[in-house]
Amino acid sequence: MFTKLGIISKGSDAQLIESLILHFPLPMFYKSSDTNAFITNQAFDEVAGSHKKKILDSLSQIQVIHNTKFELKLTNDIGKEIDTVTYISEVDDGTLGVIVDISDQIKAKKSINALKERYETATKGSHEGLWEWDIKSGEVFYSNKFREIIGLIHKSAEAKIETWIGRIDPRDKASVVKKLEAYLNAQADTFLAEHRIIINGETRWMSISGKVSLDKKNRPSKLTGFISDITARKEAQLALKSSEEQFSLFMQNLPAGAFIKDEQGTFVFANDYLNRFFGKESLVNMNFTDILPSESAKSIQEKDQKTLQLGADTSEEKLKDIAGNEKYFQTHKFIINKDNKRYIGGIYSDITEQKKTQTKLNILAHYDLLTNLPNRMMFQESLKNMISKANRNKSKIALMFIDLDNFKMINDTLGHDYGDLLLQEVAARLKKILRAEDVVSRLGGDEFTVILDDVKDTAYPSIVAQKIIDTLSQPIRLKDEMGYIGASIGISIFPDDTDSMEQLIKNSDLAMYRSKNEGKNVYRYFTEDMNADASEKLELTNDLRMAIEHEQLTLYYQPIVDTKTNKLSSFEALVRWNHPKYGLVTPDNFITLAEEGGFMVKVGKFVIQKACAQIKIMQDAGLNAKVAVNISSKQLTQNHLEQTVKNIVTESGINPHLLELEVTESFLMENIEQVEKVISNLKEFGISTAIDDFGTGYSSLARLKKLSISKLKIDKSFIDDIPHDEDDMVITEMIITLAKQLNLDIVAEGVETEAQVAFLKEKGCHLMQGYLFSEAIPEKDINEFIKASV
Repeated sequence: MFTKLGIISKGSDAQLIESLILHFPLPMFYKSSDTNAFITNQAFDEVAGSHKKKILDSLSQIQVIHNTKFELKLTNDIGKEIDTVTYISEVDDGTLGVIVDISDQIKAKKSINALKERYETATKGSHEGLWEWDIKSGEVFYSNKFREIIGLIHKSAEAKIETWIGRIDPRDKASVVKKLEAYLNAQADTFLAEHRIIINGETRWMSISGKVSLDKKNRPSKLTGFISDITARKEAQLALKSSEEQFSLFMQNLPAGAFIKDEQGTFVFANDYLNRFFGKESLVNMNFTDILPSESAKSIQEKDQKTLQLGADTSEEKLKDIAGNEKYFQTHKFIINKDNKRYIGGIYSDITEQKKTQTKLNILAHYDLLTNLPNRMMFQESLKNMISKANRNKSKIALMFIDLDNFKMINDTLGHDYGDLLLQEVAARLKKILRAEDVVSRLGGDEFTVILDDVKDTAYPSIVAQKIIDTLSQPIRLKDEMGYIGASIGISIFPDDTDSMEQLIKNSDLAMYRSKNEGKNVYRYFTEDMNADASEKLELTNDLRMAIEHEQLTLYYQPIVDTKTNKLSSFEALVRWNHPKYGLVTPDNFITLAEEGGFMVKVGKFVIQKACAQIKIMQDAGLNAKVAVNISSKQLTQNHLEQTVKNIVTESGINPHLLELEVTESFLMENIEQVEKVISNLKEFGISTAIDDFGTGYSSLARLKKLSISKLKIDKSFIDDIPHDEDDMVITEMIITLAKQLNLDIVAEGVETEAQVAFLKEKGCHLMQGYLFSEAIPEKDINEFIKASV
């Protein structure tokens, strides 16, 4: 259409250039100085839509002095605002304009590691800022570059998700938050948004992205990503003088490759970008077969043929420049029909940085950055592929679940830096053991998996498992310390155990827990009885959740007798579960379920309340008998235990000296620093603490002296064989002596014979409990027992 106005001179080359204008994707317009009428190309009409007249009216008001450049905001027919830069130049007989869309974004980059040092090191020198949001805890990490990009001058600014959202321009905030919520709710495949931020009075455009990490239950756990400033765009120089020269200048300065080829692939036009890229003065009359390796040239020829068949095509191409650097391009090709001939026109847009970002995102999404092993997502993809391969080949695979023994103690005692070093060494040792076709992954924490491919003998996984156990049992050097761990391994075979990927994972997990329960540092194959055990466990766990509401939990009270006076000294409160299907269930069979199910605190609070209520009854009746309540490990490590106990004691109106807490020795010694303050504070309040099952743990005199305890209880296992087992007699005497040295009360548990009583009294232990004196008494009968005992 421009040639009819006399803007472009006639000629074969000019006609091709005219055709390129018509097909070029940028909106263009021409205003005749004679008629003041506007002529627009198809791209302009598509962008303007029904707003075309309004836009042209606005353009007609602009005073053009040689060359003019200004920003223009357009609104298309679906209400979307498009930010553009408009270039207008005076030509001989009118005004020529080009509209460039500047709202396109560079894809956001993103990072996933929770440790600030790693993030900063990995992205040093980058133009992108990293961020990580722990969705569960609410904690957010913003890298220094992130803060700089969004204009956070003060590093002390609080790191919350609202810190970033609060700085978003109000015009964009709702849409960004909506996109974020949609992604977290799995209503969108990606989180990628553009928004504005005003920094020092200047509006800057941001591109932010994020990729979610899922927990074991496939719920969003963390969101990690990049933010970048996309305000600066290399703008095309459109200082137009005459139509053909103006357009040529525009094409030669376009920050992308532009070309026209004939059907055989010979260039009839190429701009300076492509000429410089391939190191040629001009590509005209050349073919890609002249400058590219045969395979690359053949691939491009196939894509050209596709364009000729379809009329237009968009694809990715990888090319090497004159210096040998690989670049990735998004190529848009289209057909130009001229003089009964067909030509292929196209634009090469450099997407190398975008591809690098995608590669980095893929690494972050599929690999554990600490160990460089595949993560949970990659593990699931690998397992799915290997199962498909096994189905095709009628072969077997083995899945191992590995849980490290003693890792938590090392991590808590020496610190996370040492724990990280240990995990890295474990990963290195596992990789050395396995074949190239096997896959080892880290699921998180101290959990690893191994997939053994093409297992011909189901005994083979046991050989590998034992080798893993032996290798990981070797000492691990951790800076100036030595770490000692073990490994509990569960093994399941596909398709022998199941043909379902989900069930295979579950089976391996069950087998791993069986190995932990049977002594740790061993391996176990999955067996069907594990499913039955798991089903029963699940049933009991679900029933236990409702046991309190259904009044199925009850207390039994076992008397502790002072054999000096043969009178009642105190009680130990023992919780029982009156299950409607299984009858009376002891704590050994359900306390662990309550701890693993997350409602032990609820059960423990119920027991303390019931015990305090019984103490109140006895106190009002004039009987000041102490009642001891067992406290589980989960309760003792809860931050609110101390205040909970104090509140219950205060509300029940009892003398706090009449309540005693019992804690097992093994747990107490492993967590002494954590519980020492709680026990001390409760003692100041008047509540004493006893060590239960003493002798079965690894107490030291130094550790015992640090604790504000008042009593030791000798474990029943040492009392059972007295007076026939000399070792038990020696150990019991030593415990009694230790208690005296520490000025602690001593109670013997499980006393059932007169001979045991005689031995204990002789050694100085006079407080005893056991069937010889009384079985545990149901709470409905305890008041009658007390009346008879007073």
